[in-house]
Amino acid sequence: MSAESNRVARPVPRGARRSFGIPLGRIGGIPVVLSLSWLISVLIVAILATPVVEQAIPGITTGPAVAVAVGLGVLLGVSVLAHELGHCLAARSLGVPVLEVRLYLLGGVSELGRLPNTPKEEAVIAAAGPGVSFILAGVFGLLIGSTTPHTVTWLLLIELALANLVVAIFNVLPALPLDGGRVLRAGVWQASGRRRLGTLSAVAGGYLIAVALIVWGIVEVAGSTKAAVLQGGIAVVMALFVGVGAASEQNSDRAVKWPADVTIAGLARAVVQLPTESPVQLANQVAAGRAVILTGTDGVAVGLMDEQAAINLARTQPQAPATMVAEPITPEMVILSHDEPADVAARLRTVRSRHFLLVDDDGRPAGVVLSADIARILSGRRRR
Repeated sequence: MSAESNRVARPVPRGARRSFGIPLGRIGGIPVVLSLSWLISVLIVAILATPVVEQAIPGITTGPAVAVAVGLGVLLGVSVLAHELGHCLAARSLGVPVLEVRLYLLGGVSELGRLPNTPKEEAVIAAAGPGVSFILAGVFGLLIGSTTPHTVTWLLLIELALANLVVAIFNVLPALPLDGGRVLRAGVWQASGRRRLGTLSAVAGGYLIAVALIVWGIVEVAGSTKAAVLQGGIAVVMALFVGVGAASEQNSDRAVKWPADVTIAGLARAVVQLPTESPVQLANQVAAGRAVILTGTDGVAVGLMDEQAAINLARTQPQAPATMVAEPITPEMVILSHDEPADVAARLRTVRSRHFLLVDDDGRPAGVVLSADIARILSGRRRR
């Protein structure tokens, strides 16, 4: 995360997400998106690094110095990407789906498909990013000795080693939304059994770090040099990021009140499974009030048919495949039979889906729960 990392509280289903930015492709199947604000990061690095390049490399002219500084900005972006992929690999190893990695102004974020279920998951995923940054700092530091002093390669390795070290140290601070804050939350969660208490502890750290950054930024802005003013401005921006991120974590992790006498299974509609090539008219006839799950040739559920859309389509194109009116099933839409109702309800704040698929302990579809039914229970309304 250079600024923010594994964003585990805001999963968005792939079928509904519209990422704004420049798609860079996929790494290990994970989409990587470059936000336009990242270009500002490169500009900031170029402004700060150009004088350093001119001073460190004797005889270099302004044009090549700027090119080296821009190259450094790009390489720092690659380092941030490696940091985020560390989170992603850790998440995948624990069975947590990864939706996307995004690089943006001063940092990056890994979008995960669900909240960590245990303190261990939270801690391992959070610690993986700084771990990668520490490793990169060490590797670049060791390579410095194999280069000639005051050359472009020598300078780039020094800057990359220092930058990755700063990123790693900054991110282990015990403050949400930083990685260290997530580790702190996991520790308090493990000790107390209360995730919310862990969140509040790490949020307090976030506010303290934000205040410290603002004070430092004001001191820097009061300086007489342009570099000091720019560094002070960056500190203030980082303070706003940490403060706003801490407030967001505090609000998003509020406990959800769920009636003790209502179960998720009790809200589930019965299901019928049909092949993806099934005509929509046939699917409507077979459904008979049940939710229709469309399965591939391998038997894996791939979509949930929208009942009303299916009825409308059957009027004009009865032989059209039911997949035309199906919502793709993504990991964050899946509810396990042992999931806490309050945790499922909390997903409504972040997952834009009309359905959730309930599966049993053997991984078989057991029912479909409508988001509207969960919202109805949360609002205190019961069916009569």
